[in-house]
Amino acid sequence: MKKFEKKSACPLERLRLRSGIYASAVTVLVVVLAVLLNLIVRAVPTKYTEFDLSEAGLYTLSDSSKDIAHALTQDVTIYYLAETGSEDAIITKLLDRYASESSHIKWETKDPAVYPTFAAQYGVQSAENGSLILVSGEKSAVLAASDLYDYDYSDYYTTGSYSVTFGGENKLTAAIYRITSGEELHAYYTTNHGEQRLTDTLTDALEDQNLSVSPLDLLTDTIPDDCDLLIINDPQQDFASAGGLVDEMSALRVYLKNGGHLMLTTDSYYSTPNLDALMAEFGLTRTTGLVVEGDSGHYLNGYPYYLLPDYATDTESGTLDGIDTSRRVLLQMAQGITITETEGIASEALLVSTESSYSKAAGYEMTTAEQEDGDPDGPFALAAYASDNSTGAELIWVNCGNMDNEAVYQTVPGNVTFLQGCAASLAGQEGTTLVESKALEAAPITISGHTAAVLGLVFVLILPAAVLAVGAVVVLLRRRK
Repeated sequence: MKKFEKKSACPLERLRLRSGIYASAVTVLVVVLAVLLNLIVRAVPTKYTEFDLSEAGLYTLSDSSKDIAHALTQDVTIYYLAETGSEDAIITKLLDRYASESSHIKWETKDPAVYPTFAAQYGVQSAENGSLILVSGEKSAVLAASDLYDYDYSDYYTTGSYSVTFGGENKLTAAIYRITSGEELHAYYTTNHGEQRLTDTLTDALEDQNLSVSPLDLLTDTIPDDCDLLIINDPQQDFASAGGLVDEMSALRVYLKNGGHLMLTTDSYYSTPNLDALMAEFGLTRTTGLVVEGDSGHYLNGYPYYLLPDYATDTESGTLDGIDTSRRVLLQMAQGITITETEGIASEALLVSTESSYSKAAGYEMTTAEQEDGDPDGPFALAAYASDNSTGAELIWVNCGNMDNEAVYQTVPGNVTFLQGCAASLAGQEGTTLVESKALEAAPITISGHTAAVLGLVFVLILPAAVLAVGAVVVLLRRRK
């Protein structure tokens, strides 16, 4: 029988075998590294791996939101009620941002179709699809889906359209603060003196600050023991003193003597000598007349008595520490405040006019806005802080009755920021929760007719002609070769 000898693999075959093994090993290694890299990237907070390219910064948290997230010491779980596959990308990305800012924040989706009774345990019988439930310990807050977006119909009757902005961050940050900031504080606003009613915007801002807001009639009630902040908002009549049916001024003085906190706004059009006397005890008095601004960069729409004051610098009370001082404040028909050094009282200006300002001594009776003889020169304090070193009483006086105004908030949001910050400071809180709503669409670019004609000429005629000319030259050169 013929024997066959086993031939050994030639060097070329051995090389191919080794190359195949090497290629397979490299492929496996690359796949493993890709999986590991993917796992590592997924573990990194989204703020380092995703970039917000939206014009309004939809997916970027404000400094207020970051500060509150960083200060958390207790866990917060956010449940997003959304049907699988219909999640709102704006909401999910925003929740990722919150979770990346604090290890105390986590979130998860709950499909109402899969968990139909989940929301009921938090007192919600029929939660909207897209709603949020925030839970921290035994406290919880529910944000309806419709509340996460703000609808502005102010131009609907003239243009037939309305605008939609995203207010979810403001609502989320306020809810996180409410359920984690401890015991609710109480603010009371006085009534029955013709006071201007607190606007819904300011009321919501104070409640977001974990300050409950309630009316108080000093003619029938005393100042409650749990009053952390008393608000007197532009009274038209003075508070009664001794000899009246009720001695309201004594009640105010007792409240302050016990370390109370008062926020007062007034209008020089109304006479309130009793309240003025109380302010004088803290070294604050009215400056005669109405302040007119001589610097065109510090008044609005050509009206020199629509003041855009500066925030005071080098303040020691800390009142302005939690306020976004980059936001302008509008004071219409404001009166100056003279600050007099008083024993046992620490006082300082919070809002000030420029050195170009002056006060029209005639006040509301002025016939011209120009400075005349007898009109004192500025600058003037327009809002001031004072505290009694012995009793701990604190107050803030804004000498402008139109500070809390819904129409003003539409154009100058700094007013509500300032009032909210003052209230928070007086109530012993640090910082505010107010976050502006963000536009969902980029603002259209508007160009003049002349610019449009030039651009049309360039892109429709000049550039195509240049391309054709270059092409013709290239063809001719090639043919010559």
